[in-house]
Amino acid sequence: MNNNLNITNILRNLIEETPINQNQPVKAQTSSNLSYKGVVAIIILIFYTIAEPIFKKLNFHYLHESGICMIVGMIIALISKYVGNMSDSLNNFVTFDDEMFFNIVLPPIIFSAGYNLKKRAFFKYFFYIIAFGIFGTLISFGTVSTLIHYSNKWNFFSPFKLDNKLILLFASVIASTDTVAAMTFIKEDQMPKLFSVLFGEGVLNDAVCIVLYRILSKFDFEHSVFNVWTVLSIVGSFLMMFFFSCFIGVGNGLLCSFLLKILKTVHLSRVQETSLIIFFAFLTYLITEMMHFSPIISLLFCGIFMSHYAFYNLSFQAREESSIVSKILSNIAEGFVFTYLGLTSISISHDSFSFVFLLLVFIYVLIGRFLAVYGISFILNIFKLKIFQFDVSERGITFFAGCIRGAIAFGLAISMPAEDDDSIKNKQMLISSTLILVFITTVLFGALMSPIVKFFTKGQNISRRNNQENGFNGEELKNYSLQGFDGETLTIGDIESFLNKPRNHTNKIQGLWKKIDEKILKPIFIDNYNTAREEHAQIAKEIMQLFENHEKKKLKQKAINSFNKKNGLDDDTNGVEMKESEPGNDSSTNLTNLTNFKPIEINNSSLSSK
Repeated sequence: MNNNLNITNILRNLIEETPINQNQPVKAQTSSNLSYKGVVAIIILIFYTIAEPIFKKLNFHYLHESGICMIVGMIIALISKYVGNMSDSLNNFVTFDDEMFFNIVLPPIIFSAGYNLKKRAFFKYFFYIIAFGIFGTLISFGTVSTLIHYSNKWNFFSPFKLDNKLILLFASVIASTDTVAAMTFIKEDQMPKLFSVLFGEGVLNDAVCIVLYRILSKFDFEHSVFNVWTVLSIVGSFLMMFFFSCFIGVGNGLLCSFLLKILKTVHLSRVQETSLIIFFAFLTYLITEMMHFSPIISLLFCGIFMSHYAFYNLSFQAREESSIVSKILSNIAEGFVFTYLGLTSISISHDSFSFVFLLLVFIYVLIGRFLAVYGISFILNIFKLKIFQFDVSERGITFFAGCIRGAIAFGLAISMPAEDDDSIKNKQMLISSTLILVFITTVLFGALMSPIVKFFTKGQNISRRNNQENGFNGEELKNYSLQGFDGETLTIGDIESFLNKPRNHTNKIQGLWKKIDEKILKPIFIDNYNTAREEHAQIAKEIMQLFENHEKKKLKQKAINSFNKKNGLDDDTNGVEMKESEPGNDSSTNLTNLTNFKPIEINNSSLSSK
């Protein structure tokens, strides 16, 4: 009894001495900071999302949406620092470490690149993409690392002194390009080869840089002599990791395709089908990571093979939604990195920054890119290979586009290791330099990309607009698109050619692969490939015809209302017969094009059967 009283007294004293709400202010402050960070991040991501369509509407082609994302982030950070007194919250915006970047941010970006890859164009220009995406990246990496090594040896970066591991890691980081920003100003229908080469090079460049980074980060430089054999050892490790990672990715992609083929008998819902695609993608990533290979390469090839085989076994809705979901996740991940970059841009310390290092690395990046593009072109032209036809304008644009650094470079820089005080100081300097290089190249080169493309294409129109304000000429329907096969996006004008276009093979290797693919692989991993392909195109055609009918009706009514308003007629007056009186009116032009419009009849029974 006495013991119980003693315990009761002790508890009463503890309660009386300790305020009940002691921790509430701390929790409230933490909650407030989290809410502030979340609001800031979402606002910047909204700017990132709506920037591209607004720029197209305004025909503004001097800044990419990633640049506006960084600029808005920097402005908000400056306001918070000098006005809102919230700089501490933004400096600790998020713990952006190795685990977060490689396991959360990077996988959606890489999977979307593989799953939505336009494989026809990719394999058509495969030789160019391999030349610049793999060998060009290695040349750029070797050039930058060599120049930084000798500059460091001659004490150009004093008081900073870098070891060989940090030099090679930074060279693999800064060799990562961001050609997506440049592709905004290149029209796919006018320059299909250049567009495909830049896209394919960008995908392979990211993969190669990440693999190099992972190999170098695990290499034991302390107990190894750095010489020619070291280089050969790194190259051998790269090739082995690349091959086995591809094997795991292809295997999981085929396994997912076969599973979806079997499960077609149980009629999965489109949500379940899309979920399986995402689950298999992350399963591939984790298995490869567990086996100590490159999950990035594995995930890339898994996405490519899933879109080539598993895509056919999905329902029509799941084909659309799986593509859209992967693009949404990728867009959010990229936007997050640029948001983080903009918000942390003002937190650079003068003690961890070297203007000489930044200037020299910027020059070295340009030299490395020049040797990668023009060096490869020069060597291949010596052998006079017919397969390599890359003119002066294409080389110039490719060189300039590859000078832009992006999200992958900054994410890798954040992940660089640091073990002691000197390496921590060096790492901070490298991160600051990478951040500034990404910012400068994205904003500056993005602004110059438009005149550069215009210069090399001899004044060719590079307008970002997709449609015209007056009249119906089919451009409006580009806003309506559906996912096709092989990563293609189908518009109303593409479907007939998609069904009827002959599939010619540009070389013997591609022809041999097609034979194996059509006769062996597709029958195994796809349920009724030919039927699925034709049904998909037919359903897409009927849906696009509905879009066309709707758009033409809307534009016709808009033109009639405009004509009636200009001529003082009531809105309910037809006014069609009066169109000849004022042939100069824009509205009369609209009426001439649309008055005789008749809605396309849709075969409802065919649509419902699909």
